[in-house]
Amino acid sequence: MSELIVYKANELAVSRYDLTEQETKLILYCIGCINPSLSGMTTQERTVEFGYQDYAKYMGISNDLAYKNLINSTRDLMNRSIELIYPVGDVERRIFNWAGLVEFNRKTQRVKIVFNEHLPPLLYQLKQFIKYNLEHVKSFKNKYSMRVYEWLLKELTQRKTNKANIKISIEDFKFMLMLENNYHEYKLLNHWVLKPISKDLNTYSNMKLTIEKQGRPADTLIFQVELDKQIDLVTELAKDLEPAQQEIRCSVTALSERLHDGLKKTLHDALTAHIQLTAFEAKFLSDMQSKYDLNGSFSWLSEKQRMTLEKILAKFGRI
Repeated sequence: MSELIVYKANELAVSRYDLTEQETKLILYCIGCINPSLSGMTTQERTVEFGYQDYAKYMGISNDLAYKNLINSTRDLMNRSIELIYPVGDVERRIFNWAGLVEFNRKTQRVKIVFNEHLPPLLYQLKQFIKYNLEHVKSFKNKYSMRVYEWLLKELTQRKTNKANIKISIEDFKFMLMLENNYHEYKLLNHWVLKPISKDLNTYSNMKLTIEKQGRPADTLIFQVELDKQIDLVTELAKDLEPAQQEIRCSVTALSERLHDGLKKTLHDALTAHIQLTAFEAKFLSDMQSKYDLNGSFSWLSEKQRMTLEKILAKFGRI
């Protein structure tokens, strides 16, 4: 299985949400499957589909455990919200859920997840973003480790450096992780949150981390962080955002290939008089082929165009 690359807008990396470890891993897996160069505005572009066995293999767990995790994670995910805080402007905050639809297929043993319609600006056509390999976080044991990893990566990205001391007040840190009503004493925060985060990042990720406190009583955290020297972050930042290249069977690519294959066969059979198209069908299919040749994919298809194309191809048994 090829690498899965996670792209996220900086806003999302510092937004407020509370997911379990398994829910976070599922979300990141799905983000790794999407093509960030798309607009994400159509339902098709926001849909991720994969097999239970694919997920189990990537996460290094049994098929039965993968299915159980997917069921539990997706059920709870429908009620999980994201809260974006805007320090300036008329809009103070936006709150919405991660997913709009989850569907399990008994026959194909696959799950389909449709991201919320408000997520595209945070996952597609990004201007300021973080980028990392899912391999670097998929083994984390603590749910806050992934949040802190992304926040630190965002800070390093903005500073265009591999190494930095990053300060944050304990109040702001707890607010970001939605812990403002918990761990009022530093020793509790350190034991249950900070130490597990350090262990995860230092053991499993490409990031080395030391956390120190400041103040009497402690009111500030200093994250001494360094990315693996083998990673040239500055060079990475200079690159334009490229489409994620994955061999995993995500629904957008699979559907596009299936539709184009059926379209070619239908036009060929019409040309050789094996089938007869109506005037509307002939013009519609010809237009679809011309636009496909121009764009190299069907990512531009509207929901109505896709349904019409599928209906015509199904009529002649081409899908």
